[in-house]
Amino acid sequence: MSHDMDKFAAWDGREPMHNIDQREDQFIAGRSEQLGLFLRYLSAGADGKTIWSLYGTAGIGKSFLLDSFRRHAARAGAVMLQVDSRDFNHKGDLLCRQLLRQMPGGQAPLSDPMEACFNRLEQLAAETKVVIALDTYEEMGDLDGWIRERFIKWLPDGVLLIVAGRYRLKDKWILSPALRERILFMPLEHLTESESAFYLQQCGLADEERIAAVWRKTGGHPLALSLASVIGPQEDWNVRSADWTEWFEHLAKAWLREVPEELLRKAVEAAAILLHVNREVLQTVMDREIDDDTFGQLLSLSFVRKTERGWMLHDLMRMATRKQLEERMPALYERLRARAALYYAARIRDAAPYRSTEWEVGELFYYTGIPLIRSLLQSYSRGRYTWELLTPANVGEGEAYLRRRLEAATPLKLSGIDPETEERFDEFVDKEAMTMTIKHLELRAWVELDQQSAMLLRSADGEAIGLAVIVPIHKGTMPSLCRDPFASPYLLSLTPIERELLEVDPPGQAGWFIRTIDYADWKNQDMVLEAMFLMFSYMCSGGLFFASPPPIAFLQMSHINLGFQPAAGVVHQHYDDKTPTPTFVLDTRGDKLEMFLRFLLKRSGLPDELDLFGGLNNQLTEREREVVALVLDGLTNGEIAKALFVSEITVKKHVSSIYSKLSVKGRGQLIKLFAGKPRIG
Repeated sequence: MSHDMDKFAAWDGREPMHNIDQREDQFIAGRSEQLGLFLRYLSAGADGKTIWSLYGTAGIGKSFLLDSFRRHAARAGAVMLQVDSRDFNHKGDLLCRQLLRQMPGGQAPLSDPMEACFNRLEQLAAETKVVIALDTYEEMGDLDGWIRERFIKWLPDGVLLIVAGRYRLKDKWILSPALRERILFMPLEHLTESESAFYLQQCGLADEERIAAVWRKTGGHPLALSLASVIGPQEDWNVRSADWTEWFEHLAKAWLREVPEELLRKAVEAAAILLHVNREVLQTVMDREIDDDTFGQLLSLSFVRKTERGWMLHDLMRMATRKQLEERMPALYERLRARAALYYAARIRDAAPYRSTEWEVGELFYYTGIPLIRSLLQSYSRGRYTWELLTPANVGEGEAYLRRRLEAATPLKLSGIDPETEERFDEFVDKEAMTMTIKHLELRAWVELDQQSAMLLRSADGEAIGLAVIVPIHKGTMPSLCRDPFASPYLLSLTPIERELLEVDPPGQAGWFIRTIDYADWKNQDMVLEAMFLMFSYMCSGGLFFASPPPIAFLQMSHINLGFQPAAGVVHQHYDDKTPTPTFVLDTRGDKLEMFLRFLLKRSGLPDELDLFGGLNNQLTEREREVVALVLDGLTNGEIAKALFVSEITVKKHVSSIYSKLSVKGRGQLIKLFAGKPRIG
């Protein structure tokens, strides 16, 4: 807001400005144009521009500006509803539920939340100005099309929709002239030297020379300025490095030294080890209780953001803090990483019998995977794509995708540098080899065999961009699998007794065979990670999981990196009639799940202490084990009662019995017991 804050402070709203609100707004610099537009909307309407595309790079201050919009809306008696894309699964009815919860007098009904949402919006729009802000929009994924094609058209006239994200609205948003004329593009840039000086002065910095040095080094990046503002005057601002990441690392070191509360500083360091942060995992990793005030302070830091799975440190701050901790205190770094890995390994082991552990497997590989996998996981945002089951009714779309892929196949050249080891990698795959994953694929036959076999990957605008055929193994599919040239070499190598164990009655399955996972752009990291998370959803499900990928080095190595093992003596040449091709197997049936988790820990050089918690489940009844799994998911007693279709009183009795049998006092100790409190370091 820079130098004309006084005119905004004079805004004649319906709600008096609180001193804290006044002070918050005084920290906003360089956003006077955006705030002026918002104030004009509050007083005079949107002037036809009812969709604002607010965009800028990470840490540029989009959410901070939205908070200021919200304060001004409240003072004007307007209603502002703000939803972050990371806080809900990307479905239209769930978005409407999020909005309803924030509306005055709004309740989220059990049925038809969409109708209730739009009816209530009609009422509110007739009474006052209404603003809807969708934050972190780049992660909205498949819901983008629904918002553009349906949600906007249902909104009452005059409602302002603010779409905030890293990128400006484009593609189908601007193809329609009627839609395009409603859009106001609102880019956020780095602050100028004078704007940066104004912000730093508001933060209490008075030395002009120091202010100038901070601006030169941060380039006016708002998040960097926020960190720099609390660093003492003795800090050396003449770091001789033009590399932005090195400068941010220097800044993070200095910021941590200046944090007066030792516990908060340690909490930031521990949070930097984690991909996603919540209170339970933070307490387990730090091996101590975290009080409400400290956890609240952590969440309030400018570089901490909310996600669907908890909170995350800003990428730059997380990487810089982790790196400096690893260099300064390597033993502590390894201890924290080990505790995090054990936490998720134990969660997978205890929860896998009852539900999918896809996201926990992803978290575990963040700590135990190879550096390249860890790098991909930390930059990955779910929700951009969605998997859709293929049936006889829509299998034609899958066949059309296969035709396009075969026609558009090109050689693939992969090259780059591992971000952690700095080792260079180069891979070249010719055009013919790039069709091996889908060539001769009888898609319709697999769909007709079992309608859980084939899936189409769709982009946010509905385009088919990938395909997977992962066949359930059961009595109905075994005859076909034993005839398939890629599945049969392994299945026929099993003994008759081993094959008989796979012939379970459908709809149950003994495991899955990956016939193919293919996508349109093999250089697109998000597509690669989407395929990886699809595999995560099967890997620890207590079944036999096997694949025989084409004889391409990076495909076969990727299976090994995920923990698959080559099947001894099983080799075929069916892809090109000449190249020996192995089969890779991952077996997590019964006790083999814990063996697999131990393998991942040992492979990463981490202590194997899962046996520390062995036998806990044996002390509990089956129902009590179900309750424990749901407690580990963070559900309340009431939510557990609904999930298990029992009364809340019954749940309380189960919880009391669990505490007694395991000699724990409260949920915190129960979570620590099952999540893993490693005896290391």
